[in-house]
Amino acid sequence: MFMAKAKSKNQVPAATAKVAASAQPTPNPVKPATAPDLMSQCVLFCQHQRWREASQLMRRLQDRALADGNPELAANLGGAGAKIEFSLRRQMAAAAIRKTQELLAKEFLLDVVES
Repeated sequence: MFMAKAKSKNQVPAATAKVAASAQPTPNPVKPATAPDLMSQCVLFCQHQRWREASQLMRRLQDRALADGNPELAANLGGAGAKIEFSLRRQMAAAAIRKTQELLAKEFLLDVVES
């Protein structure tokens, strides 16, 4: 009933065929960025503590949601944007404190040298 196919010597194993097919260049059509892609990008910014970029992207997403007539999504994005802006402010304050500490340490060294 069933006939087994005979393997030829020129036949490539399936795993090798997949690798060979994926190695060939394929045209990559340019697609406009969708909301989930932008949200993923925003998450990456947050994970890398790039709060300024994440905040700007969140504002763009919120504006887009309002333009598309989705006020509920815009409100949710606004809440997330507030948390991102809080993190941005915290990062800026920490940088200011660090710079102030460095400046005070230099002034202390200057005071010790002058004494």
